[in-house]
Amino acid sequence: MKTSIKTIAASIALTALMAGPASAMVSQSNVQQGVQSALGAGSNVFASVKDDTVTLTGYFESHADKSAAIRAADAAGADRVIDLTTVTN
Repeated sequence: MKTSIKTIAASIALTALMAGPASAMVSQSNVQQGVQSALGAGSNVFASVKDDTVTLTGYFESHADKSAAIRAADAAGADRVIDLTTVTN
């Protein structure tokens, strides 16, 4: 799971970098889709988006997964990330 989150986060960041200023106008649904894609279908973390703020709740199995998810939320276009998650290991 670590590799897939990191890979998705990197591709989202690269896409945003290549898009330039036009990427500044990101819809809430695009942010939600980007974060959920990074988290994956079997994730124990839920992401909600309101006013370009992503709130993460649930738990991760490692600190690396948690960091990757937060970076993915930033890369997806979130202005702010509220992290209410825990790490089980």
